[in-house]
Amino acid sequence: MKTTFLGMAALAAIIAVPSLSLAATFAYVNQAGEVMTTEAATPSAAIMTAPNIGTHSGVMLINSSTDSEVVGDRVNGV
Repeated sequence: MKTTFLGMAALAAIIAVPSLSLAATFAYVNQAGEVMTTEAATPSAAIMTAPNIGTHSGVMLINSSTDSEVVGDRVNGV
């Protein structure tokens, strides 16, 4: 009985704790020339999973609110 109670308490604690996300936000330029964002654990994963990423686009780690000012801008020549 005591083991069951402890097991149920441990399960409740695991469910109650919000899951930790190791993903970071990256900015990239899509094929239409718009700066977009994607979330990934690494820059390589961001490049692989960014929807409609431009052929010559890389990714930029978004660290703060000032970095996110570029999101939504247009890049000419894409």
